[in-house]
Amino acid sequence: MSDHTEDLRKAQARKWFYEFELPNGAKTTSDIPEEVRHIHRSRIEKLRQVISMYVEGSELSSALDLASHEGFFSIELSKHFASVQGLEIRPESLEAARLITRTLGISNVTYEKADLTKTEIDDRWTSDFVLVYGLLYHLENPVQVIRLASQLARKHILIETQIFPYDISGRLEDGNYRWQREVQGVFSLSVDYAARREGGSTDIALVPSLNALVFLLKNFGFNRIEVLPSADDDYEQFQRGARVVVYGQK
Repeated sequence: MSDHTEDLRKAQARKWFYEFELPNGAKTTSDIPEEVRHIHRSRIEKLRQVISMYVEGSELSSALDLASHEGFFSIELSKHFASVQGLEIRPESLEAARLITRTLGISNVTYEKADLTKTEIDDRWTSDFVLVYGLLYHLENPVQVIRLASQLARKHILIETQIFPYDISGRLEDGNYRWQREVQGVFSLSVDYAARREGGSTDIALVPSLNALVFLLKNFGFNRIEVLPSADDDYEQFQRGARVVVYGQK
């Protein structure tokens, strides 16, 4: 049995988070409900929309996928960019991503193990386009990772995240009641699930409000920021504003 045939057999036998189309016309078996899988279609559509509208010459550019999971969005990026690097903390997800990438015969994507909450900037990861999908709401320190992603992005960043549903602003007292600072957003303190496949690296997560996320991107060097509008056929969380896609350009 050839290596490719064996990879295809393993891909078909495995339970996946994502539904991949395989070379033989079949699809991988996803273990999440069909109505939730709709989120992946909406995410892909937003990604394609942004690349088409804002990323000129993507076929000559590089992309970085932070928390690349099973490689679903890294593989989509590979269709638009010359090279793609995926960073992922979980060995089992890295193994799955490498398996499906080999199975699909994709040669311009590589994956590397990295804990984004602890890693230092590595110049090898600097890319023209940085994707941060489904990550921030699993992090104990999302500000650190947004800063890291911003430093690694030469020009473009695309973030998809659940958000704290209220934009809170006003003033906060500093060392004296006469000294006050503007509130630029908030983070909700929530329980996460580090032991599960989709969780973060700890069991604590700070989920940003939309105005907090936009404020941070502005302060980390993005001059143009756009919150993508929701379409009528988007996943329900996008339609309700519980989840957003935000694009930034330097």
